[in-house]
Amino acid sequence: MGELRSFYAILSGDYEGLALEELKAILEVESKGYVIEHVFEGVAVFKAVLEDPGVVVSRAGYVREVGELVTIGSDHLEPSWVKEVAQALRGGSVRVEVSRYKGYGFYSEPDLVRMLSGLGVRCSLDSDRMLRVMVTEGVSVAGVRLASREAGGFVDRMPRRRPYFKPGTLSPKLSRLFVNLSRLRRGGVFLDPFCGVGGFAIEACLLGASRVICGDIDGEATLGALKNLEHYGCNVSLVARSNSMAIPLADESVDAIATDPPYGRSASTKGVGYEELALEFLREARRVLRRGGYVVYAGPYERSPWVIARRVGLEVVSRHHMFVHGSLVREVVVARV
Repeated sequence: MGELRSFYAILSGDYEGLALEELKAILEVESKGYVIEHVFEGVAVFKAVLEDPGVVVSRAGYVREVGELVTIGSDHLEPSWVKEVAQALRGGSVRVEVSRYKGYGFYSEPDLVRMLSGLGVRCSLDSDRMLRVMVTEGVSVAGVRLASREAGGFVDRMPRRRPYFKPGTLSPKLSRLFVNLSRLRRGGVFLDPFCGVGGFAIEACLLGASRVICGDIDGEATLGALKNLEHYGCNVSLVARSNSMAIPLADESVDAIATDPPYGRSASTKGVGYEELALEFLREARRVLRRGGYVVYAGPYERSPWVIARRVGLEVVSRHHMFVHGSLVREVVVARV
């Protein structure tokens, strides 16, 4: 299987529970084995077999940074812990950055730098090697950064920057999260049967799908989706006007589905009630997905969308709540055939 190595991951403060689920989904796809060892506020510590740990960040929407774990200590600067960190940093210089979550911890970055320097560690702001220390929930997690997401990495794909824009479109960061939760692998076939103007399809394409199928009952939206996909070089896409209650695909022909069915005041269901629409869509999802495939979708929390997945025989793997505004809490459901 390969050797398990210890890593840390910094999780986005937005939807932290979903960020952890995204990390697990990425590791399920990219690692030859993994174990989540600790989950602290803002930080997860895990072991995994990864040829390139940077793939976690390059795939993710809500995992901001990944690095090799050095050690975990208390939220005080205990000499034995600092000595352990210093021993791991032998050779070369290092840049030290301390992040304190929500006021946790009892020391500052200069305090740690001073103690490390006293133990012979060359601390320099110009060093390419970074010691990241995250102080949270009574612990200090120390590691050497391997990869981080650049600020604004999703900016070019924001809805208003696309050739075709439609209000109510989810952000590329959130779309990427949904696609990752579907466990899409490079070379897999991806489907969004409520694709709108193609946000999920774009992210699936950029994650290396061999075929991206984008369907919607709104003909104008599908034309917009085609323009958007072409703009981002998604030449593996198939865009069609189609009914999600009767998906025009063969049985077990799709590897992953991520979608956001219409609901709420601004969304159109063409006269079909939410429960009926979700029920028929999920029956079709179960039919077209290959064995072990995942479907990820959202719905209004008060309508218990996860129950509908159970009704059609899908296994509900997880469900998560996202506050949207005062009258809408979205429930994200991850289910498996």
